[in-house]
Amino acid sequence: MNTTLQHRSLVDRLNDPATADVLHRLLDHAESLDQVLQVAGDLPNLLAIAVDFFDAISRKASQEGIDMEHRATQLLKLVVQVTEPSNMQAIERLVARLPKLEEGSALLDEVPNLIATAMDVFDEYASDLKSEGIDLEQSVRQGLHAALYLGSRINEEELDRIGFLLKSDVLDEHSVETVGMAGSALSSCRRGSCEHPVPKRVGLFGLLNSIRDPNTQRALSFGLQFAKCFGGVLDEKSKAK
Repeated sequence: MNTTLQHRSLVDRLNDPATADVLHRLLDHAESLDQVLQVAGDLPNLLAIAVDFFDAISRKASQEGIDMEHRATQLLKLVVQVTEPSNMQAIERLVARLPKLEEGSALLDEVPNLIATAMDVFDEYASDLKSEGIDLEQSVRQGLHAALYLGSRINEEELDRIGFLLKSDVLDEHSVETVGMAGSALSSCRRGSCEHPVPKRVGLFGLLNSIRDPNTQRALSFGLQFAKCFGGVLDEKSKAK
């Protein structure tokens, strides 16, 4: 069976409203199409210029000892690593924290001012100490030397004892004052600068005679008071056990 294809004549197609509409649109965009064709015509020249430019960069890099092919391979590997799902998630979390990082950078900008303020306060403190006759640098050096000296000669058990001593009432203000007065009395007695000369020997009558002295009476009164207080402390300790 023969099939005959009937084609519309060119005149009929040109007179078709749809064809006329298409031709009108083509004519409206004729200028744009002309520009596209010009760019397409210049494309080989643009590609040639780009290739020449890349070759020039490659030659210069090769002269400077840079392997462009190796760099490109490493860059490709880096892109592959960055686009890994786990790395992309980490980058997303980092981007989400950028506002906080900005706040942190603002604080870092204030660090020099804070350091300068701290140095001013320290300089003022050092000046006050110097006006009081204290050399801060020498004091720190001697303090460090003392700490190292004691640290090399005191074991842990002795250090615990010192800690117990510091916590006790032995270093209380009144205790230290009493010990200081006793030391002054011992020193005066030893030097012979006391109010009364020290007799070589004291008998029973001499002892009874010295009790009349007001200073001796004050010392005996303090001793009796101390004995009473010390007895009370012993009693509290025995009850606590």
